[in-house]
Amino acid sequence: MFNVTVAEASSILGVSVGRVHQLIRSGALDAEKVGGIWLVDRNSIETRLSSVPAAGRPSSHPAGKGQARYLLMSRNHPVLSFRFDSATGEFFDADEVMDSARAPLSVVSPRGKKASRKALAYWWGHRVIPKARHGIEEKLRELGIENAHDLPFRSMGLSLSDQYWVKPIDSNLDWADINFFENDFIEIETEEWLANVGLDSPDNTSDGALSKRWVCRDGERRLLKGGTLLEQEPYNEVIATNLFNRLLKPEEYVPYRLEEWGGAVVSSCPNFLRSDEEFIPALYVAEIARRPEGRSSYRHYVECCERLGITDAETALGKMIVGDYVMANSDRHWRNFGIVRNVETLECRIAPLFDTGTSLWCHIPTRELPFASFCSDAKPFFEDANRQLRLVDDASWLDLDKLTGFPEWASDFLEENPAMIGRTDSIFEGIQTRIDRLRAIFG
Repeated sequence: MFNVTVAEASSILGVSVGRVHQLIRSGALDAEKVGGIWLVDRNSIETRLSSVPAAGRPSSHPAGKGQARYLLMSRNHPVLSFRFDSATGEFFDADEVMDSARAPLSVVSPRGKKASRKALAYWWGHRVIPKARHGIEEKLRELGIENAHDLPFRSMGLSLSDQYWVKPIDSNLDWADINFFENDFIEIETEEWLANVGLDSPDNTSDGALSKRWVCRDGERRLLKGGTLLEQEPYNEVIATNLFNRLLKPEEYVPYRLEEWGGAVVSSCPNFLRSDEEFIPALYVAEIARRPEGRSSYRHYVECCERLGITDAETALGKMIVGDYVMANSDRHWRNFGIVRNVETLECRIAPLFDTGTSLWCHIPTRELPFASFCSDAKPFFEDANRQLRLVDDASWLDLDKLTGFPEWASDFLEENPAMIGRTDSIFEGIQTRIDRLRAIFG
């Protein structure tokens, strides 16, 4: 009998309204639309209640209040079990490993026998919206959540950056029914960045301080990201796209474009992962082996990539370093470059370049820019950009003639942003100076 509203079904099942809509789309709940309103079949709700056991099972450690036992899954592969205390955000008993090969890198011991509770908590902490994200504290209060670590559990830890998710230990949930790669997710029609947080949405696991939001557009998953005071970062992403388009192959970078969102200009890019792939930040790649004393972080990272079967890491790093040099990228930290792994075959490849927004001296005040445009801090291997550039041994791929006209194009494009008044001449000069230096080094 179709007589239960979505809100009533949400209350009966103890899940969010967004989760009910997802269950309807997947066919797990029978429903029909009457007068523009979804009504759910009461019998299917009762069937759902009886088929999904309560979380938890006997443990060698008695569960405290607010603790539940979960499985960490990779698609439909059980990886490890753990207890999580929603009141404190603490993980317990993360030591029952089912599939060490598919575990997050650095979480499981080298022999694959144990999982580090501390490493699991650290890894999970980067699936949580940071407190630095504007408006998140108010959103948490609105949702009645004290600890941000509990937020991803609202959508089972689902992400569009990897294939990991969590479920109660004996739940019969299936990846095909719930993942965001193949199933549409709830989008509230509002221009508020955090509107979907708390629903069944990949926004619950979006890391980073800048405002961002996932959207579904014509079957494509796109990430929208805002800027800071001058809103220069979105323009920088498009400029980097133009740069990479001149120098690299299409599969080696993520293309960005500008969109308008909430009365402001934002950058928009497609998800670079297929539905059977995950992004692994370089931070975790570098932890698969202990770095020998005296070995540089650069050389160690290349060797770790080779252990994973990646043979072109050094060439790819050279392309990243050169691109970041031209863009004066000051934030290529160890989480925004890395590798892509197929979670079924475990084959790995270099991830395309993305996230170049914090560049072109966007954080330097306009009055100081004429005196600072030829220098910038660098990451990840050296703070000195010129020293980092010397790591590039093979530049046979670099055709500097393709950069003819790039500084002019970049400065003209930036002038479309009204906040760039008084900045573009210095930025043009800074880019041109860096290209001239590349010519002096690589000919």
